[in-house]
Amino acid sequence: MSLLDAPAYDAARENRRRKRRIWAISIVIAVILIGTPLYFYLPYWRARRSVNHFMTALKSGNYQMAYYLWHANPKSYPMDAFMRDWGPKGEWGVVHSYKIIVVTAPPGPPASGLVALVRINQNPHEAKIWVENHNEDLSFYQF
Repeated sequence: MSLLDAPAYDAARENRRRKRRIWAISIVIAVILIGTPLYFYLPYWRARRSVNHFMTALKSGNYQMAYYLWHANPKSYPMDAFMRDWGPKGEWGVVHSYKIIVVTAPPGPPASGLVALVRINQNPHEAKIWVENHNEDLSFYQF
C-alpha cells in the first residue's frame, strides 16, 4: 500500500459518526436549556425553603428549632433576644399563619443573599428576612 492509496469509503462508519455528533450536540443543548434556568432559580428556591422551614417551626411553637434554623451566634444573639423578636410576646406574636410574598434580590449591586418578604398572621406589615446564599443563614434585613 502506497501513500496515495486511500482506504475504501465506509458509509456505515460515517453514519455512526454523524449520529454521535448529533446526539452530543443535542445533549449539550438540553443541558444548557435545562441548566441555565436551574442555575438562576436554585438560590431563590433554597431561600424560600429555608424561610419556610423557619416559619413552620415558629408556627408549631418549636422555638429551639427556629433558633437553630436562624443560625444565630449565641454570643451576639442569644435565645432570650430571639424570643423577644420571634416569641409569643414578640413583634409578630404567636404565628398562626404566614405567607412568603416574594423572595428577591436586594436593590443595588449584586449581594451575597436574598430578601424574603413574609406576611405573618395577616399583618399588613411584612417581615423582611435576609437569607445568605452560601449557607442559608437567616437574619433581619436592615434596609
